[in-house]
Amino acid sequence: MIELGEMRHGESADEPAPAPPRRPPGPTARVALLGVLVLLVVTAAAGPARRPEPIRLPAPQGAAFVVLPDRVVVADGPGAIGRGGRVVAAYRLPGGDPAWRFALTDGDHVLGLTAVAGGLLVTSSPAGDGDSVSAMLDPATGTLRWRHPGYPVPTASGGLLLENPRPPGAGTVRAVDPGSGAVRWTLPVPGQEVGYRRDDHGVTQLVLVTPQGRVTVYDADSGTVAHTGRVAPAAGRAAYRYAQVVADLLLVEDARGSVTGYGLDRLDERWSLPVGSRAGLWFADCAGMVCLRNQVGGAQALDPATGRPAWTDERWLGMGPVGDRLIAAERGVGEELELSALDPPTGRVLARLGRWRVSGNDLPSGSLLGLRTLTGNRTLVGALDVAAGQVRIRGILPGAWSECADTGTQLVCLRPTGGMAIWPVGR
Repeated sequence: MIELGEMRHGESADEPAPAPPRRPPGPTARVALLGVLVLLVVTAAAGPARRPEPIRLPAPQGAAFVVLPDRVVVADGPGAIGRGGRVVAAYRLPGGDPAWRFALTDGDHVLGLTAVAGGLLVTSSPAGDGDSVSAMLDPATGTLRWRHPGYPVPTASGGLLLENPRPPGAGTVRAVDPGSGAVRWTLPVPGQEVGYRRDDHGVTQLVLVTPQGRVTVYDADSGTVAHTGRVAPAAGRAAYRYAQVVADLLLVEDARGSVTGYGLDRLDERWSLPVGSRAGLWFADCAGMVCLRNQVGGAQALDPATGRPAWTDERWLGMGPVGDRLIAAERGVGEELELSALDPPTGRVLARLGRWRVSGNDLPSGSLLGLRTLTGNRTLVGALDVAAGQVRIRGILPGAWSECADTGTQLVCLRPTGGMAIWPVGR
């Protein structure tokens, strides 16, 4: 069974609208009425209306996929099982007809598929060790436009950075034109990994910190130096345990075992927090707040201006920013977690979203999807609107499904054991 659709305001499933009084039908009307009754009887005898049948596509177990406006692209299949190469295959929507196939280098495996600047970016890596590679394909034909080493990082203006993390002193970041693949500039990474300052659309600045405390901030579009400065050096001037960009702050650990927050615009010291030698701690951006997390769960949110604790809650197993809200998870049933929408400055629960597994293949422009296993071997699919604190049910699908994407008129879902299906749904 697939259950879809919404009732319009004023509609009722229980009471029909009252009909105006009617006079008895004449002879001609009685003949017409008899014909309608016969048609209804024949239709009823044919059985209930059949549920929509999905369009099925081949896909290996654990395949990566992305949904574009007029096609779905599946990586690592079909036909990759038992063969040295890997295949990226595209199928047209809504019918699922094959569109094109693109073969990766033998031994490569796909890390991700991303729609960028009107193209399809396929990121792969050799099995075992080796640099990742980004290849831009024409989504209509599968033709290779360009290929460069590096892992893709989108910029806020629509550009693309390719990061090659290597041992200190050997890494690089290069900016490429997404359309042509032309290299705009290249930046060596002399110290630890590069930090990124982001807004809602992508990276705006790159931040490099040497173990000696030398900081250089670069513009993500031009590669030019925005400003430089100094912070406390790493312990022993070897490497920082913490050196990251969070909520418009640069966080670094000094020799005293304290993490200090510096404002990125002037590299002015804002606050310092003792962390000692505690293992398993990390800092994360919580929609403008600085969250201090640990491996056993729970979270503490710090005021980015002062570093003082704003709130603490031990029940959250994980959380992440969605717009200007937080989505937080506490223990549920198996892989399905109880999700809530939080107010970042206070940690207050704004809405309970229910028990879901969050799908990793939501469309970038759409809302998150949640999946829940129902009795009778069925899967409930809901669109999670964190900003509104609401869930819109998109369908109840027969069978078990591990990932789904919502186009607005179709649900494209992957089975845990392999294989995909396209289900028609309403907006």
